[in-house]
Amino acid sequence: MRVFLSACLLTLAISPAHAQTPAIEIETARYLDCLDRVETEQDQAFEDALSWRMEGGGWPAAHCEARALVALGDVMAGASTLEELANTEAGGRDRSIRTAMLVEAGKAWLTVERSEDAQRAFQSALDLVPDDLDALLGEARTGLALEDWALAQTAAAAAIAQAPDLAEAWRLRAAARLETGTLDGAWQDMETAREIAPDNIEILVLRGRINEARRLAALSEG
Repeated sequence: MRVFLSACLLTLAISPAHAQTPAIEIETARYLDCLDRVETEQDQAFEDALSWRMEGGGWPAAHCEARALVALGDVMAGASTLEELANTEAGGRDRSIRTAMLVEAGKAWLTVERSEDAQRAFQSALDLVPDDLDALLGEARTGLALEDWALAQTAAAAAIAQAPDLAEAWRLRAAARLETGTLDGAWQDMETAREIAPDNIEILVLRGRINEARRLAALSEG
């Protein structure tokens, strides 16, 4: 996962009077460096985050540790920690930080096919920020995984309303509509997605599935 909490999110958790102090700048740099290491040196990132947390690094250290756990394959521990952080101390309970952590947790749960856990995380994120785009996309994917086509369509439609130029939102709704037999709507959504991202493999595969469904529907009617 490449969802980063930026330095500006870190400073949101700190009172304005102290946001620009050298100590805070050092902690911010350490936080961002740790998150960068998660992408390339997972073992080292985990060890650094663990040491930092033991030194009193607070939620930034715990967040990096959780991200490292997910990257190292201990998804259940990492995702659980992300949810726990979001629901407790994260960023002084700043909504933006908590929402980002819950989205990360949801994405992690989906990688190990824990769809119900993913839905809980994404819904918690949307409870905090109802129009969070990443959470809406995550909930749409979760709906598909759970075969809850209504959930998938509703979440994808909300994402489309917010980001009409995002091919993934149209693809997700097309996939849900295909499963409900709404073939014309599925085709229209897929074609919109294809216009935005003509070389996207997932969209092209979906196009083939919809074509086949339309062919079979025509045969049954004949």
